Amino acid sequence: MTEKRYDVIVVGAGHAGCEAALAAARMGASTLLLTMNLDLIAQMPCNPAIGGPAKGHVVREIDALGGEMGRNTDRTFIQVRLLNSSRGPAVQALRAQADKRLYSLSMKHTLERTPNLDVAQALTERLLVRGDAVEGVVTHVGQVYHGRAVVLTTGTFLNGRILTGERSYPAGRAGEFPAIGLSACLRELGFSLGRLQTNTPPRVDARTINFGQTQLQPGSETPLYFSHESRAEADPLILDPRGWINPVYPDVRLDGWRPQLPCYLVYTNPETHRIVRENLQRSPIAAGFIEGAGPRYCPSIEEKIVHFPNKEAHQLFLEPEGFATGEVYVQGFFTSLPEDVQRNMLHSIPALANARIMRAGYAIEYDFVPPTQISASLETKRVSGLFLAGQINGTSGYEEAAAQGLLAGINAARKVQGRPAVILRRDQAYIGVLIDDIVTKEVNEPYRLFTSRAEYRLLLRHDNADLRLSHIGHEVGLLSAERHARVERKRDAVAQELRRLADANLPPSEAVNAVLQRLAHEPLTRDANALQLLRRPDVTYDLIAALVPGPTSLPAEVIEQVVIEAKYAGYIEREQREVERVVRLEEWRIPAELDYGQINGLRAEASEKLLRFRPATVGQAARIQGVSPADVAILLIHLRRTAA
Repeated sequence: MTEKRYDVIVVGAGHAGCEAALAAARMGASTLLLTMNLDLIAQMPCNPAIGGPAKGHVVREIDALGGEMGRNTDRTFIQVRLLNSSRGPAVQALRAQADKRLYSLSMKHTLERTPNLDVAQALTERLLVRGDAVEGVVTHVGQVYHGRAVVLTTGTFLNGRILTGERSYPAGRAGEFPAIGLSACLRELGFSLGRLQTNTPPRVDARTINFGQTQLQPGSETPLYFSHESRAEADPLILDPRGWINPVYPDVRLDGWRPQLPCYLVYTNPETHRIVRENLQRSPIAAGFIEGAGPRYCPSIEEKIVHFPNKEAHQLFLEPEGFATGEVYVQGFFTSLPEDVQRNMLHSIPALANARIMRAGYAIEYDFVPPTQISASLETKRVSGLFLAGQINGTSGYEEAAAQGLLAGINAARKVQGRPAVILRRDQAYIGVLIDDIVTKEVNEPYRLFTSRAEYRLLLRHDNADLRLSHIGHEVGLLSAERHARVERKRDAVAQELRRLADANLPPSEAVNAVLQRLAHEPLTRDANALQLLRRPDVTYDLIAALVPGPTSLPAEVIEQVVIEAKYAGYIEREQREVERVVRLEEWRIPAELDYGQINGLRAEASEKLLRFRPATVGQAARIQGVSPADVAILLIHLRRTAA
């Protein structure tokens, strides 16, 4: 067969694959994206939603680095909300329901018009490897594609198997073939593989839902976007959906800034739970027919009933899958029970008493590569030039996959260009937390990112992702000079306003206190500057602007940063001091060939874990489970002695 040559080959066109291919191509690398089905690019086989706590932060970070997920979501969402708006800025995050088909079509359109990028339909059967370096891939029909770097983003397709009730069959997703050959090839190359599983809920026909017995969950009344560019309507591909919103949904918001579809809340009840308990023997999950561990944070309805026997009700969200479809996703109703049982369970809920299942839920089990076998650059330790991203690394979630795909694409391109890898620290980004977690911790279940996994949550807010990461996106070539300059102007404006407020003295004069009392605030009893006053919990920027108006009005995004920096200054400074202490360990490199067994005083468990994970830095070593602070101290003594 004719041989093709590329700098970077990406296998799989899910959320990880799309970001990897776009990043590599935009950085000037000739790139090939291979997918089993060109019509299912950026498919959303589970919930067609993007964002949420930590996940929304990641989408903002992807955008700040020059990735596509945020822009594509802004072009295609049917509803968007700001979660945790009544809580502090560290945990606030956007979440959007996307139009499932439009999201896929828009991403395909973006890929096809990107220079340096070819997209082709093919089933990748095996890798070409010479010595310890990858050289390309071979498809199921024998087509050879040569590449200097390969990124595998295989999702749930590696030796995938669907289970529903007592039945199981090979599949990567419902209606799609699994990747059997590639899984076998990885084993032949010496990679150890594990087994994980996840499950999906049924989709029901909106025409058969009694919306009068649900609780309405509307979208935001004010404009919200993931992308820092806020260009939701800039892409001519997306049409105005006002004329073709499905009429079966009540309460559709057509006025205001953006047409939106509502979601709806319902609850399970004791009858639902009785049906589940009486059919547990028919569940492959509960009956133990599934080898792989499932996601603890997103359990099946069977597991919920078993693990929380005294809970009388569980929340379920009814989420439309698009503007022009009647399919409704039953969020929270993940199950692998037979379809007849799923139907009875749904019918036990008043709003769903007549619901018709359009797609039954199912469980899927698949191979993954335990990520002890990759470095923080996402390159494998065993095969040079081979990168892994997404569920193949034991993670779950569209956002986690896209983040890994973006970094894998960046680092694959930089490798073939002879440039060092980009590695984000835990204090720089949630993406850094995600990747550091999977390469320093055991993955025994599908990994999901939470805000609680980050030590520096107040530094890693969703509102400042552009300030944290845009310089990196610009440096690697994914952000334009114009956009980078815009972020730097914002940074300068924030700093200038903070200085202005710190220099603005407010005496306890009659005029100042009259303004404060008119707005129901405590009067001043001694001199203060405007920044000190803004630090009061109940003081808004509008009040400060009334007391010490600036020469020009500031953009809302600048005011937001000024207020957060003022009110959380003490906490932010404390986290930054801790970062400075920890960064010293992150910069202390460990020789790749270090023989931990020869380090006197190092415990056997620590030596075994360090040999297995092969951390690149002392900071990474300190985060490996089983490596104690005493072990780290011994390691540091050894490194100092050998460096002397």
